[in-house]
Amino acid sequence: MRKYTSIIIFALSSLTIFSCEKAGLRLTEYSLPTDKAFLRIALLSPNTPNVMIKSNDVKINGAFTAGFAGIFPSIINFPDFSAVDPGTTIKLSLPNTGTQNDSVVLFTGKIGLEAGKFYSLTLTDTGVNRTAFSIEDKFNPQVDSFTNVRLINGTVGATLNFIRVDSNNATDFVRDTIARNVAYKNTSGFIAVRTFTTRAFIRLRVSTTTGVALIGTAIPPQTVATGSRRSITVYSTGFIDGLIGQLIPQLFNSTVTNQ
Repeated sequence: MRKYTSIIIFALSSLTIFSCEKAGLRLTEYSLPTDKAFLRIALLSPNTPNVMIKSNDVKINGAFTAGFAGIFPSIINFPDFSAVDPGTTIKLSLPNTGTQNDSVVLFTGKIGLEAGKFYSLTLTDTGVNRTAFSIEDKFNPQVDSFTNVRLINGTVGATLNFIRVDSNNATDFVRDTIARNVAYKNTSGFIAVRTFTTRAFIRLRVSTTTGVALIGTAIPPQTVATGSRRSITVYSTGFIDGLIGQLIPQLFNSTVTNQ
């Protein structure tokens, strides 16, 4: 009898140990390479065709990415980044027909990436003045009922103000300027804004310091289940003295989830 009692106690103890270990596992665990930098690219160069994106002359986008309003990796609602070598040379080019060989190089340059860090690269301007700049993604802690938002200014020649507007209608609203004087090729940094308020609509707007308003974009999504604890980026593009179409200063038509 004593022998059977010992076996039962051992079995129960083992079950308890394994149950505790199983409960401690997380399905979202993952490992990132420690020797890579992590990059997300917003291509906001007006009148630019689809391009190949290369890192140290190796093509990294599967097909092609639009040179204007193109994002790589392309899923904007998830925090996807491309792992690249630190200090890599990024090249944007048009291919020779039916090959991955460069025909016309639209941009090439080193962008100073460090291993283990996350970056957003933005292509702006057009023609011979195309330029790209990278900004490190320095995330704030995530807090329930808040979303971390930032502006990256890709509007050539413009200094921008970043505005949060909560509204029910045209007469019932609260307007709050959350960042002022964001220079071209710069960022406001991530700012925590309350996602759920007493008003139904939460939008981000941008205006230039000279008074030109850029069309606003809603903070997505606006549901209780998924509307907080995110870090998102709003991009501006175009030219402060733009004429028509894509050259008019504007916001990129979607916010991009970074985390």
